[in-house]
Amino acid sequence: MITRSLDEYEALALELATNREHHAAVKAKLAANRGTHPLFDTDRFRRHLEAAYVRMWERYQRGEPPESFAVEPTEN
Repeated sequence: MITRSLDEYEALALELATNREHHAAVKAKLAANRGTHPLFDTDRFRRHLEAAYVRMWERYQRGEPPESFAVEPTEN
């Protein structure tokens, strides 16, 4: 589903809109992966995002300036 340009994006959108077999294959693949891939684990994503918010708030409370950081991945 990743494209490298607006033209590729448009071509993929048209392909999915007009080719029922391709659309069905993509839909089936997404459904099959929904329960086993982190991309679809919204609760885990929420926990990870909340950890980032807490870290930013703690920095703010200590009077530290904003900076780039990474949050450790959370477990399932």
